[in-house]
Amino acid sequence: MTYLTTRRPMRNLFSLHNEMGRIFGDLFAPHKGGTDTEETSWIPTVDISETENGYEIRAELPGVSENDVNVSVTDNVLTVKGEKRQEEETEGKDYHRVERRYGSFQRSFTLPRYIETDAIKAGFKDGVLTLGIPKVEAEKPTEISIKVNS
Repeated sequence: MTYLTTRRPMRNLFSLHNEMGRIFGDLFAPHKGGTDTEETSWIPTVDISETENGYEIRAELPGVSENDVNVSVTDNVLTVKGEKRQEEETEGKDYHRVERRYGSFQRSFTLPRYIETDAIKAGFKDGVLTLGIPKVEAEKPTEISIKVNS
């Protein structure tokens, strides 16, 4: 019987790093509430896809209220910015670890030339911001049928 083994040295390295952080973090970095602003900056992850009719950007914004997100387009640059607010209630709680990220975020994307910026649609559901960016009609691929003359 033959067994295939996939080597993933980076995963092992990250596992070691996380384990060391867990061990030494508990010893050297007790957390008494509040956050360190350098450690709380974060950038939402995105997926960008293209279809025949346009582009779609999906940004993960867990724990962010849709009221705390702003989307704008200036000089063909689309910008998503906002803030993830930290829970205010800490009375009676002694935190041992705070790993969730809080604070302001911003992502900017240069848009292709042939899109309809006035027709961009935004939706927000389950912590995911979805932006639909339609292409200009002339930029969509067209098919031309060829007639054979006999």
